[in-house]
Parts: sequence; C-alpha cells; structure tokens
Amino acid sequence: MDRSSEISRIDRLSPFAFLAIFLLGTWPTLYGLGTRWLKFDESYSHGFMVLAVSLFLSIRKWQATRPVTGFYPFWLLPLALSVALYLVGGILLIEAFQQVALLPIVISGLMVLWGWRQTQTFFLTIGILLFTIPVWDYLSWYLQLITVAVNQFILSWLDIEFIVEGVIVYFPGVGAFEIAHGCSGLRYLLVGMTLTVLYCELNLRRLHDWVWLFGAGIMLALVANWIRVFVIIYVGYKSDMTSSLIQEHDFFGWWVFAGTLVPLFFFARWLERKDDGAQPDDTAEQALRPRVGKPSSGVAALILGGLLFVALSWWTVQGESGPATRASVPHEDPFSDELRQWLPLFEDRLLGWRPMIEWPDRTFSKSFFAPAPATRDSGSGSQVFLGLYSYDYQRPQREIVQYHNHVYDPERFLPNVTFTVPVGASGELSGLTLKGLGTDQRIYIAYGYYVEGRWETNDLQAKLAQLPGIFNSRTDASLLVIGLACTDCDGENRLKAMSPALKEAAQDYLDRLYN
Repeated sequence: MDRSSEISRIDRLSPFAFLAIFLLGTWPTLYGLGTRWLKFDESYSHGFMVLAVSLFLSIRKWQATRPVTGFYPFWLLPLALSVALYLVGGILLIEAFQQVALLPIVISGLMVLWGWRQTQTFFLTIGILLFTIPVWDYLSWYLQLITVAVNQFILSWLDIEFIVEGVIVYFPGVGAFEIAHGCSGLRYLLVGMTLTVLYCELNLRRLHDWVWLFGAGIMLALVANWIRVFVIIYVGYKSDMTSSLIQEHDFFGWWVFAGTLVPLFFFARWLERKDDGAQPDDTAEQALRPRVGKPSSGVAALILGGLLFVALSWWTVQGESGPATRASVPHEDPFSDELRQWLPLFEDRLLGWRPMIEWPDRTFSKSFFAPAPATRDSGSGSQVFLGLYSYDYQRPQREIVQYHNHVYDPERFLPNVTFTVPVGASGELSGLTLKGLGTDQRIYIAYGYYVEGRWETNDLQAKLAQLPGIFNSRTDASLLVIGLACTDCDGENRLKAMSPALKEAAQDYLDRLYN
C-alpha cells in the first residue's frame, strides 16, 4: 500500500478517532449528564435539544470548511490540563470538575489536530453546550436573592403588608412564599442565553451586535422570571393562597418567558437588518485551512495518549458501580445517649412532615415523645423528629444538594419564620417554622449540612464545601434535621435548647463512621 495514502487516511480519520476516544473515556460523566437532562422539571431539560442543534451546526460547519488535519503540539498543554482536571475530579469524586472539563477536552483536542485558525470556527457551535452543563447551579442562590429584592421593591409600592426574611416573603394573616431554587429563574436564563447565542451564530457578524443581543437575552430572561414570581405572589395573596396558579407556576412561567421572546426577536431582527452589509468573506474562510498537513506521527501519539486516558478514566470509576445502585442502609442510632428519657413513637414523620431526600446511602429517621422540662410555663411534652441522611460519597443522583432534596414538601407545608439555632462554639444550624397548608399546626425545625468534616447552613455552602474537602481523606456528606412540635410552649426556644447536644452526637457518630 502507498505510504502517502495510508498517512492521508490516518489524518482524515484522526478527528473521528479522537471524538470516539473522548466518548469512551468520559462516558460515565456523559451518562450522568444525560440523566440530568431527562429531568424535565429542572433547569437543564433543554440539554438533548441543544446537543442535537450543536451536532447539526458542527457538521454543517465541517462540510463548509473541511479542516485539514495536522499536529499542533502547543495545544497539548491545555489538553493535558483539561484531562488532569477530569481525572482529579474522578479520583476526588467531585463531579463538577469532570463536567467542567468536558468541553475544554473536546476543543483543545481538536486544536491539537486542526490548530487555532481552523478550530475557532467551531467554538460557538460546540460552546453552546456550556449552557447545558450543571455548573450554573452555583448562580441559583444569587438569582434567588435578586428575585426577592425585585419583588420586595414592587410590593413596596402596593398597599400590602409583608415581611421579607432571606428568600421568604411573609404576608401576616395570609401565608408565606419561599423564593426557592426553582424560582431563581435559572432555567429561563440558560434557555435565553442559548437562543441568543444561536441567533448570533446564524445571523449576526459584528461583535458589538452580539454583545447587545446577548445582554438583551439575559435581561429579558430575568425579567420574565421576576414577572412570573410577582404574579404568583400577588394572586396568592389576593386569593388567600387558594389560586390554582400557585400549583401550576411552572407552566405559567414558560408562557411568560415565551412572551418576552417576542420583543427579543424583534430586537434581533433589527440588529440583523443593520448587519446586512457585512457579508461573509469566503476567501477568509478558505484561508483558515493550512496548505499542507503536518506529519502523522504526532497524531498517532495523540491517539495512544487518548487510549491511556480511557484506561485511567475508567480506573477512577471502578469503585462506583456497586454503591451507585445499592439501596439505603440504616444508620446505627447516633443519638442513643440523648434519647434515654424519650419514648419512641414508631413513626418516621412528625404530623405528616418529614424531609424529602432521594437515595441516601445511610438513613436514620424516627419520631419520639419528649417530656416537657420541669420549668414554669413550659407547656406540655413535645413530639420530636430526628433525621440523619448520609451519602458515603457524592455522585450523579446521589448528592446531598440536588433538585429533589428538600427539608419539607412545599406542596403540603409553607415556611412561616426563619431563625438561627446556636450550637455552641462550633457554629449554628438553620432554623425554620413550618405551617401545614389548611391547618394551624406549627413545626419547628433545625437543620445543617455536614460535608467532609465541615458544617454548613445552606445549599450553596454545602455544595462548595467539597472543594476544601480535597485536602482531607473524607468524601461523605450528611444532612441533620431536628423537628419539634408542641402545644402551648415556646417551640423555637425549646428547639434551640435541645439542638446543641443532638448536633454534637451526630458529629461524633459521623466522625467515627467516616474517619
């Protein structure tokens, strides 16, 4: 066989071989990503649609430019760093590291084969997948705070009595609304950014037009969510929390978002008409191709290195296959010393309430009757719920902070008051008073996250606590929940009195279990 034709065939097939190796090496992470995209009530349900659009545009771009394969060793450095980040994420069980590394691996690998000038035409067609990677969850808390501030400003102009604490809006005598993760507007923001980037790629050529349209897309996506939340709050207030809109808020939100797309695309069309004079330069596009490919020895070395990456990648996930599918097992009783005077009620809930936690590796959840302390005006005895939910290590669908994990069921309970629960020199827990829908029942709860040896009080801090955990040997994450219900007593103060000892017992037990 002619050696030159053999080299030419290697050069032509090498990009496809690289992509096949990428799929094989990152398949566990891609599978988890696809599972997240299939959750249609979350912020990333547009994932498969964006993937299909990305593939279509990339294939069309490849057919138009026909990049010539060479070998550009300078781009081995970013490729090596991206691969290292992915492998470190696999070893340390930090899924976010692996997800962040996916697109840099693809783009830097293509740059090794095609160089900067040829690969840059694919940056946007591949880069739109960035809006489908679940690293944007870290914005949710800040988007929640912005949404609360905007609605607080609007409500201040109306003749409505309300109180705002954190992300909860209270209407005395009516009820309360929590601006939760799903109300942050993240889903509309991601879809809005995706649509504007696609429009820019297909129809606009001037950078300043891109900036204007992208900024408008972000702003209108946020405005859509602010309108949605305000309408739901106002209708709920006026209807005494009985309107069906409160339960159908997701469907209503997409209609509001669709309405904001109308002015966005009118603005995009106006920018496009301004941009009509800037026609694509075919000669410049042709100039992106090198005239002569580089030797194939470097390409072969890249493919061999890719096979090594596949082996290392699968080595890091060998231990996950068993635990990823096993059922939850019970914790040993972490609170045996603290419960000597308490009577078990043989229930795993308190007045119909319990935390909603999906697929923990270990669980403890029981209710007890606690006699009242011997003090004046202490009221009757209390019913107490204790819950401890642990993940031996965090991975897809088994994370302490995920979309379907909640301290309470928002369809049955509303937050009424938030407070902090001091637990001595070691810090504090978050406190919350819940009110059952349609009842006058009050449940006082304290909760905190114990992630890799660190206590945190909110979702965002618990998510970020994995990063300092790199420097110790622990991979566990747990949620401690203490619930209390009593009649004619100061439930908040009684909860504060009992929480320090329970938190200390849970910490001692978890340290013995995971150290």
